[in-house]
Amino acid sequence: MAKILSSFTASSGMGSPSDLVEYTYETLDSLTGGFSAENYIGSTQYGEVFRGKIHEGTETREVVVKRWVKPSNVKTWPRFSARLEAEIKLLTDSVLCRHPNMVKLNGYCCENGRFGVVYDLKPLDTVHNLVLQDDFRWLGRIKVALEFACLIECLHGEELLLRNTDAAHLMVDQAFSPRLVDFGLLVGGVFGGIPPSECEWGCGGYADPRLLESGNWSEKTDVFAYGIVLLGLIAKRRAYDASLDSRRGMNDGNYTYYWALKEYNTHSQSKVWGKFKKREPKSLVHKSFEMDPYFDVGDGVAITKLAMDCVGDDPKQRPTMKQVVCCLRGLNAVQFYGHIIGIPDEMF
Repeated sequence: MAKILSSFTASSGMGSPSDLVEYTYETLDSLTGGFSAENYIGSTQYGEVFRGKIHEGTETREVVVKRWVKPSNVKTWPRFSARLEAEIKLLTDSVLCRHPNMVKLNGYCCENGRFGVVYDLKPLDTVHNLVLQDDFRWLGRIKVALEFACLIECLHGEELLLRNTDAAHLMVDQAFSPRLVDFGLLVGGVFGGIPPSECEWGCGGYADPRLLESGNWSEKTDVFAYGIVLLGLIAKRRAYDASLDSRRGMNDGNYTYYWALKEYNTHSQSKVWGKFKKREPKSLVHKSFEMDPYFDVGDGVAITKLAMDCVGDDPKQRPTMKQVVCCLRGLNAVQFYGHIIGIPDEMF
C-alpha cells in the first residue's frame, strides 16, 4: 500500500492520506461481525457493503465497510488496487472532500490481494433497498434527489464522469442525506481518460441506450442515469425489476426506463369533435404519495417532466446537472418544506 500512498503529493491538490487508518483484513472482518448476513447492506458493481462498529474505549461508532469482490459475470479480476488508489485520490481531494454528500473515508485495507475501505457514516440503507418502502416518504425522496444532483454537478464541475450511477451505490444516512459509496468507473480530470482495455457500460438498468450505440461517454450519460434514479424515487420502482421475470419473462417492461417511456407517452384516445383531446400534464409519481401532506400535484408534474427530460432520446437535448439542480430547487417541497428535512441553506 505504500506505493499507492506515495503517489499523493501536496502539489496534487489532495488532502492528507497519511491521516487514514490502515486496516488489516482481519480487522474489517471483526468490525462487521465476520461480514455477517445481519450486517450486510447490499452489493455494488465491484463489491459489498456492510454495517460496522468501531469500539473506542466506552464508545461505539457506526461505520460502513466496503470490500471488493470479483463479480460473478466477469472472466478476469478487475484491477482492484487501481480502483482503491483512485478512490483514495477522490475522497482526499481538497475540494471534493468538503462536499456534504461526499462520503468521508476513514481508512483502507490492502492485504494479500484483499481490498476494502471504511467510511465514517452511520447508515440507514441504500436507496435501492429503500425505494420500495412506504416509510421512505416524499420529502425524504426529494432530499435525496436534490443532494445527489448537487454532488453530480460538483463532479462535473471538476470534469469528472461518474459512469456507474446506481441506487445501490447511494447510501442514505439517518437524516436521509445520500452518500455515494462506489466510484469504480470514475474518469476525467486528474484521473485521466477511459483505459483502452476497459469496456464497461455502466450499471444494469442505468446505462444510456445511446451509449451502447456510440460508445461515447459524456456528462449527458451521467444525466441519463440520474434520471433513472429520479424515476425510481418518485415512482417507487427499481431500475430493473428481476421479480417480474418469473411472471412474464425478461422484457423491456422490467426496466424503469421502458416502463416510463410507455406510461409517459400514452395519450388519451377519446375524441372531441373528431380530434384527440389535448393530453393533460402527466405525472409518474406513485399514487401513494398523493396522500402525503407535503406532496404537491404541481411538483409531481414538474419532477416527472424533469426525469423524462434526463432520459430523453437525444443526449444534446437533456439538461445539464446544473439545470437539474435549479429545477429541483424550485419545487414547492424544497421552497416551503426543505427546512423540515434539513436541506442545507446553500442548496436553496
